[in-house]
Amino acid sequence: MHTTKNASLWLSTLASAVVLLSGCDKIPGLGKPAEAPAPVAAPVAPPPVADPAPATIAVAPPTVATSPAPAAGPSLEVQSHIKQAFAYISMAKNAQGSIREENIDNALKEFTVAIQKDPNYAEAYSNRAATYMQQKKFNKADDDLRRAKELSPDSPSVRYNYASLHSLKGNVDLALDEVDAALTKGFSDYDALRLDPDLNNVRKHPEFRKILEKHKVFIVK
Repeated sequence: MHTTKNASLWLSTLASAVVLLSGCDKIPGLGKPAEAPAPVAAPVAPPPVADPAPATIAVAPPTVATSPAPAAGPSLEVQSHIKQAFAYISMAKNAQGSIREENIDNALKEFTVAIQKDPNYAEAYSNRAATYMQQKKFNKADDDLRRAKELSPDSPSVRYNYASLHSLKGNVDLALDEVDAALTKGFSDYDALRLDPDLNNVRKHPEFRKILEKHKVFIVK
């Protein structure tokens, strides 16, 4: 029968196909599990870059405030004029009349030159004031002592000379204040306090004795 023949032919073809399928493991690349792809290496992170070293900043040392250097004393030239002025005053004490006045004038000139060369020298003003007092030129003496006191308020000799001027002018209360200040600042010429005729008006006042006792100064008449 045509049908049986065809069936036989179909079975024969199927058997051949089975044989072919059973030999598929001989074909390269077939019948084996697919190999996993080679792992891709992870990107290597670059080494960390160190932070740049901080720049060195030079710091200047703090400025230390220093006390101003003490003012230097009068120059040798100024001292020479002061010394010469005192020499004239000494000669005036032993002279009379015109010779005395001439020596006082010469002393004033020397003190004036010293002041011109050193306008901040308090003692030169104070000594010129004392010389003016010998001529009874009290206004000029007062001008000089004001300036001397401004320049050196702690000078005991300046305060004493101011006490003498106030006493001569009859300003007893002011004179007493200056005597007190002079002793406070260290004035120690007790013979002057006892004998200086310029202080006659002050010594008569009962307050004068109290000021001396306050400073533990005891003088005998």
